[in-house]
Amino acid sequence: MKPITLLCLLLARCLVFSGAASPAIAPGENVRDFTFILLSDTHVGAENLKANPPVTREETLSRLRTNLDTMRGWVGRPYPDRPEFAGLNLGSVAVPRGLIILGDLTDGHKDPARQQDQWLTFETLFPVRGVSFGDSVVPVFPCAGNHDGELAGPARQGLIGRNRALMQGGRVAALSTNGVHFALNWEGVHFVSLGLCPADTTDAETPFKYGKPGPGGWNDPQGALTFLKDYLARHVGASGQPIVLMHHYGFDGFSENDWNWWTVKQRRALYELLEGYNVVAIFHGHDHHADHYHWPDPKLHAADLDCFFEGKPPTNPRQYDILSCGPVAWLIRIRDHQLIAAHFKGPGWPTDPGDFFVKGLRP
Repeated sequence: MKPITLLCLLLARCLVFSGAASPAIAPGENVRDFTFILLSDTHVGAENLKANPPVTREETLSRLRTNLDTMRGWVGRPYPDRPEFAGLNLGSVAVPRGLIILGDLTDGHKDPARQQDQWLTFETLFPVRGVSFGDSVVPVFPCAGNHDGELAGPARQGLIGRNRALMQGGRVAALSTNGVHFALNWEGVHFVSLGLCPADTTDAETPFKYGKPGPGGWNDPQGALTFLKDYLARHVGASGQPIVLMHHYGFDGFSENDWNWWTVKQRRALYELLEGYNVVAIFHGHDHHADHYHWPDPKLHAADLDCFFEGKPPTNPRQYDILSCGPVAWLIRIRDHQLIAAHFKGPGWPTDPGDFFVKGLRP
């Protein structure tokens, strides 16, 4: 093969996935300390004048601005003396490395002009250049949710443009060829953003209950599972490096047992793909509820387990830690080999033990 031909092939491969694999983290090595904020379902443009009390567009925007100010107020405050944080000596909250928003950025509307207006308003609140935190500018990494409209609509196309700009600016480690899915490699921790859900195509057998049988084009996951599979193979492999998955739909009752936003067949493909990888957590939005639970849980996900194991699930199946978003956001810190998280419902530190989560990153 001629050298120039070989060079062209290598460059073509780089167009599919950009970003070099990071070196393995040696056990016991103190290598990382960063903070980020996880939120979802901003629903810019939402209004429900028939609700009791009515919800106006102005109230939604005011809530989002207040939440941003609340997040800014966390910086510099000392971590609380909580039993969950015992012995960690966490000091004070640092400026976040990024804001991650897991879908339903806008609220959807049949009127194209309204869709465009909602997306432009989101971009004003969360510009691609980042959000100010004092003297710092914090980048924002959003993905699509079911309320963000059709694939050709303003929000979906706007997200593709943002992702490509973030890639060009060196903010993301890899980007899918369609510009929809991306990955962050923050100091050897891989955060993979997968849009609606980690599946490739809409399941034609989805028993959907939202308005009419079958999902619409807006429910197309657009090759997310293939992106995940290729990214893990290329950039993680057998290194044992920690992985965090991020997408809109969850594993809660609203996402799978009632409305069936994605199917057990799609989740089985994900479960099989993840075997052998060090997936430390999966983050999702969609249900407007903050929670920490496990998937697949024999009590909560019996149908999933029956499918995964052909009706003969093991007593102790492989499980994953799931964090769902809620008001206001999760404050998450990765320090050395630990993930340290607290969920806020307002400006003050939470008091419920269920709002705290600490986990090691090693396999």
